[in-house]
Amino acid sequence: MKRFVLRSLVALLPVLLLVALYVIKDPFHVLRPGDVAATPVDTVALTVNTGYQSVETFKRHNAELHYDSFIFGSSLSGYYRVGDWKKHLPEDASPIHFNASRETLQGILNKLHFLASRGVQVAHALIVMEDEMLQRKPLDSDVLYVQHPQTTPKVSWWEFHQLYFNAFRHPELVAFTLWPSQATARLVLERGYATTDIPDRIEPVNESYYAWADSLISVDAGAFYTSAHLAKYSHPLRKQPCTDKVTPAVEDLLRQIAQALKEQGTDYQIIIPPHYATEAISSSDLFALESIFGNERVHDYSHDPVMGSDLHYYYDDGHLIASVCAQLMDSAYAAVTLPSPYLRATVDNR
Repeated sequence: MKRFVLRSLVALLPVLLLVALYVIKDPFHVLRPGDVAATPVDTVALTVNTGYQSVETFKRHNAELHYDSFIFGSSLSGYYRVGDWKKHLPEDASPIHFNASRETLQGILNKLHFLASRGVQVAHALIVMEDEMLQRKPLDSDVLYVQHPQTTPKVSWWEFHQLYFNAFRHPELVAFTLWPSQATARLVLERGYATTDIPDRIEPVNESYYAWADSLISVDAGAFYTSAHLAKYSHPLRKQPCTDKVTPAVEDLLRQIAQALKEQGTDYQIIIPPHYATEAISSSDLFALESIFGNERVHDYSHDPVMGSDLHYYYDDGHLIASVCAQLMDSAYAAVTLPSPYLRATVDNR
């Protein structure tokens, strides 16, 4: 029996060491999410799950800050900065980004239910709802996008951490965790596990931003929008017509979101942003959104012919720079873009 136990321990030793390394290093910041630290420019770091971090940030600070204003959306919502949004909120509002990478309609609905279950009043909300979100499904089998277990019954704590531990078992990740070097960093970058594109972060409001890029653009835009930068992100513009994405199932999700906001008495606005060289929202889908949420709350910028075709409005080929996000918020809260000239002509001719 002793020999059997000894052999079993020897056989299990690699797994036990791997578990110990995972717990000690917490490479994905899901065991101790508050330990996410600022990293220097060009540093290689494993990519974190922003949706999970959003919920954990809320949990850490809500008892003190009593959040009542939330920015929902995907990474495209990340640069609608809280400081710019607060101009349109009451002075005593307490805002936070509550976004997730590749956010879905189901993800937004789950977060609204999560807040309601904790007795949190969503007094104000800004929802950045790009066209692609209307057909995006939750990716709960992917470490970057899996939903926080406290926001969805479809993912248990065990399944959540099992997913991350199984991902950590890849040799490239173990090697990078044990011996961070140029060679191991290159491996995790090539496999898509890591990034050097690490934004600055304001923890209490869960805000990520690019201080260096914003400073450079404001002082010397040409130094940011170099020919190499523009060539990197430039690609052919997609042509119309737009495709309809609001199916009966999507419409049901949208109505559930609208009902959750109504029950909270939320003052909210929905921005449909432009996206470089990407298909704009269809007139039918826009009509559905306006019918469900009210046309005074839905602001379409996806058809803007200038912003949709000029990289100078973006950090890359999809994320609008913070100053443009501020302009869209100013425009939306002034309700000067409803409906857009393009959609007025389209709807009137149907």
